[in-house]
Amino acid sequence: MARRAAFCLAVLAFLAGPSASAHAETPKPRAASASICADQYLLALADPEQIASLSWQATGPLSTFAEEAAAYPSNRGGAEEFLDANVEILILNSHGSMELRRIMGQFDVEMVVIATTTITFDEIAQSVRDVAAKLDQTARGEALIADMQARLARIDHQVAEEDAGPSVTYFRPEGGGAGAGTFVDTALRHAGFRNLQADLGNTGWGRVPLEQLVLTPPDGLVTSFFDTAYKGVNARFSSHSLFTRLSAEKPVMPVPGRYWTCAGPMLIDAVESLAAQRREHFGGGHD
Repeated sequence: MARRAAFCLAVLAFLAGPSASAHAETPKPRAASASICADQYLLALADPEQIASLSWQATGPLSTFAEEAAAYPSNRGGAEEFLDANVEILILNSHGSMELRRIMGQFDVEMVVIATTTITFDEIAQSVRDVAAKLDQTARGEALIADMQARLARIDHQVAEEDAGPSVTYFRPEGGGAGAGTFVDTALRHAGFRNLQADLGNTGWGRVPLEQLVLTPPDGLVTSFFDTAYKGVNARFSSHSLFTRLSAEKPVMPVPGRYWTCAGPMLIDAVESLAAQRREHFGGGHD
């Protein structure tokens, strides 16, 4: 009996040996991110052991994963830092340093460039796929996309059942706004608002003309970055008498800046926040 048991164990060991070897996983590539936007992608998609470092802003108020980011080294975007850390994949924005990209390319470091012109959820999904593929995290990327699309479809369904939404104008502390061709415009419309700046023909990230607010006041104000240290010295617009009056007369709907530091997967959080505040202030919709 003992000999039979020993034989069975030997057979199992023989069968398990090649199988275990065949299924041994190749280590996934080590990666770093060189901007706060890139940080969000890396933290959402990579295994902890894949993360070599994050940008110096990763633990700041504009980071969706600030608490998680504290567990990793930070970088200042220098090529030496990435090379010393044996980085194989570098994630950065399209407006990032061309010199950095040139140097890293010379050392055969693969780069994933996230387009700063991204404005739609389809484009965000493609960026997720691009990053996930380089990190060998395709399944995790598809799961992230599926979650984002399901949440967006739910809100789109609610909005489709309602009449034309209220008009809003988006404000940053320095008076900057968001017209057509911006991811803020995308988020506003998915949440059921009409973007007054876009409707009046304004495009991009230009300032909100004060005369526009007088002649065509919006039904509500959407604000962001008023509660962070990133206001800058040009934040005096927030104390302008006209803005102060409108803020007292109209619903003000703040959106945390970390939801849309760029057009990333966290933009769905901005849409959900906006949709909830629209229902609160203007009615309509259902949970």
